[in-house]
Amino acid sequence: MKESTSSMPVEPANTQSPDSYERGIGSDESVCEAVVSAVMAAENADVDDLDPLYFVVDGDALERITSSDAVSSVAFAYLGYRVEVTGDSRVVLTPET
Repeated sequence: MKESTSSMPVEPANTQSPDSYERGIGSDESVCEAVVSAVMAAENADVDDLDPLYFVVDGDALERITSSDAVSSVAFAYLGYRVEVTGDSRVVLTPET
């Protein structure tokens, strides 16, 4: 997995939690890159400060699942966040409680 440091803005999500963040997945980046980039922005951290995403999710499987029209979203836990990848190319981070 190539981890990108390019950043798209992380914005408060339109969810019930004011601590949630969401960002779009750029056309030139993978879902895995978008997830890592969103967590980096939310944590104000560098990629080297984060545990690898592959510790919690199979990146190839995540890419296949999220590219399927049969799945509207997929969620998993990563570094204290509930990460949801939606079918409309969004990454939503919600702090786990």
